[in-house]
Formats: sequence, structure tokens, C-alpha cells
Amino acid sequence: MINALTNAQLFHKISALLTGFSEAEIMATGMLEAYYNTVLANSEGDDVEYFFLNVEQILYEKEESRESAIAMQLMPNSSYSGLARNIIILWYTGNWGNNPVSSAAYIQGLMWDSGYTHPPGAKQPGYGSWANVPISAR
Repeated sequence: MINALTNAQLFHKISALLTGFSEAEIMATGMLEAYYNTVLANSEGDDVEYFFLNVEQILYEKEESRESAIAMQLMPNSSYSGLARNIIILWYTGNWGNNPVSSAAYIQGLMWDSGYTHPPGAKQPGYGSWANVPISAR
């Protein structure tokens, strides 16, 4: 059972559920606080507060029904001004709308891990790594 989680903790948990990455993987990006602050700074008034109340209710549900609750309650564009969709885009691309959050956000974007690659110009795989068979071809 969940006991009085802060909005920052709820953001961490819903980020994992929305992206398909674990809470540990989300934390390992180092972007949790920056992204949480981005959401707060760019969300309309009560939308973010009601969004986190809804997230807390969803987390109380049985694990097998969470996915459908997220799909029905958080994912429609009309729900909380598309906040869930914007959070997904934020984690994958490091952008809020058309605005990059930071250079670190670009480097830590989940799209790179999802594609089994690295961001051009950053997080290079190392000398000679081109000689290894790509993960998806193994």
C-alpha cells in the first residue's frame, strides 16, 4: 500500500509506468528532478495537481488494471491538457514541446536506449566497438 507519496515521488512512479522503463532506470538518467521541475513550470494551474491525485488513485489499483486505468484516464489528449503524453515525450526526447530542456536531457533521452544506440556526439560506445555485432542482430 502507498502511504502519502509526494508529487515528486508520484512523478517518478508514473514516469516508469508511462515509459516502460523501471524506476531505477528512470533514476539513473539523472533527469528526474529537472523533468519534474519542467512539468511543474509548464503545466497549467490545477491540471498538474489533479493529475497527481489521479496518479495516486491509479497506483492504489491492482497492478493488472493499472495499464487500462492509465490508458483511459491519463492518455486522452483532453486529460490534464495532454500532460501524460508530454511527460512521455519529455523522457524520450528531452524536450518539452519544441523546447529542449538542456543538453543533458538530449544525452539522457530514453530514445537512445530504446534504439540500442547512443546520442550522436555523446556517450560514445568506445574504440573498436564497431567490431561487435549489434544487440538486435544477435
